[in-house]
Amino acid sequence: MKNFVTIALLIIITSTISFSQTSTPTQGSGAAQYILGGRDQVLMAVNIWGFVGKPGQYMVPYGTDLISLLSYAGGPREEAKIKSIKVVRGGDGEEQQGEVIEVNVKEFLEKGNNKSIPTLKPGDTVVVSGTTFNFVRNSLEFVVRIAALAQIYAIVEYYTARANE
Repeated sequence: MKNFVTIALLIIITSTISFSQTSTPTQGSGAAQYILGGRDQVLMAVNIWGFVGKPGQYMVPYGTDLISLLSYAGGPREEAKIKSIKVVRGGDGEEQQGEVIEVNVKEFLEKGNNKSIPTLKPGDTVVVSGTTFNFVRNSLEFVVRIAALAQIYAIVEYYTARANE
C-alpha cells in the first residue's frame, strides 16, 4: 500500500511539473517585459483565467492574438461564455489607468472577422467567464447535494428513533 501511495504521488508531481508554464515577472516597462526564446523569438508573458482547458501564465511570441492564446490554453471549455471574453490590459506606470477590452469570439467564429480580435501585449490578462446556464447548473448541483445530506440525516434519525423504541 505504501508503494502505491508513493507511486501515485510521484505521478501527480510529475504531471504537474510537465504541464506548468515557465513564468517570469511582468512588472516593469519596456524591454523588461519581453524575453528571448528559442530560435531568437521574442516572448512575452500573458495570463489566461477561467473556462479554458489549461488556465495559467503563458510565454507567447510577440504579436500573438487572442485566438492563438485561447488555442495555447486548450481552447474554451464547453461552458465558456465566448460572446464576452475580456482582455484586461494594465496601464503604463502608476498614473495611467488600464483598459478592459470585451471581445465577442462567437461572432469571429461565425463571420471570420479578424478585426475584432486584439493582439495581446505583455502582462495582459484574458478572462473567460462561464455561461449563465453553467451558474444555474452549479447552483442546482449544490441544492441536490444539500438535499441528499438532509435525507441521510433524516434516515439516520428515523432508524435511531426506531432502535430506541
